Amino acid sequence: MHAAWLLVSVGCTSDHHVSPWPKDVSLQSLMRASTMQEHLERVAAEMQVEGLALDTEVCGELDDVETFCIRSYRGQDDLGNQRRAVRVATRYGVVMALGPTSSHDAMRGVEIALVPALDEAWKSGSDLNGDGMPDVVVARSGGVLEVWGLHARGASPYPIDALVPVTGAMDVDGDGRPDLTGTVPVPPGESLVPSLVEVVSFAAGRYRADTPSVRGFHARRGRDMAEERSGAAHVERAWHALRSGKDSAKVLKALDDVIEGVDDRSAEERAALRRWRNWLASAVAKEK
Repeated sequence: MHAAWLLVSVGCTSDHHVSPWPKDVSLQSLMRASTMQEHLERVAAEMQVEGLALDTEVCGELDDVETFCIRSYRGQDDLGNQRRAVRVATRYGVVMALGPTSSHDAMRGVEIALVPALDEAWKSGSDLNGDGMPDVVVARSGGVLEVWGLHARGASPYPIDALVPVTGAMDVDGDGRPDLTGTVPVPPGESLVPSLVEVVSFAAGRYRADTPSVRGFHARRGRDMAEERSGAAHVERAWHALRSGKDSAKVLKALDDVIEGVDDRSAEERAALRRWRNWLASAVAKEK
């Protein structure tokens, strides 16, 4: 009987008071609110134990009320390997924590570091992609970039839909915001060395290679090199055509025609063009 009465009381819509606390006192009001400075002091104590020193600090505002502070730390282990860590705090706590790497990982070249600014222009702690949140840029091993969006209670990395890891930034459409870039690696010993640049820009919550600004960039690059006839230029032109959104079958067929037209005395160039043609085909297939 008592259990049934309790269910009815809790589930009903009247305004009677059923909390064990007095009406003018809530559980939240009895809990002392933490401050961002207290969280930063705990971070500093943690880093002292790790043997890392403060390297960079960037503080700013999330909105008219909430603030944040980004800190990067660095140091060395007993063997001289670099160790780094990134922490971001708000008044709600440490909302982002990366690193430090262990000595074992440091020996293997595993890295994590704050990137204070992309291309010395776009700063961590500012809104880099126009979604209203401040962003944090970090670099992993090999300089591979991640962009994290911050809010008062957490942080998360934006998905990056690129064929190769992104390691740089440029503004491809003049909007003042960084678009991320990566370079297609050339296999060791490859005789044909084209410069293939992947670009992704921000749209719908992620970095993508199929936005109008990225496709326009590749279309312009392709037109600019329309008269070039070197082997590398043929591959680069096919790359720009594919990334500009042109029909992949037609682009690859055009490259096949180029390969067939290579002089018999240039067997190595023909073979190199064929290798790159096959790579382009497989790269496009992975996106479908």
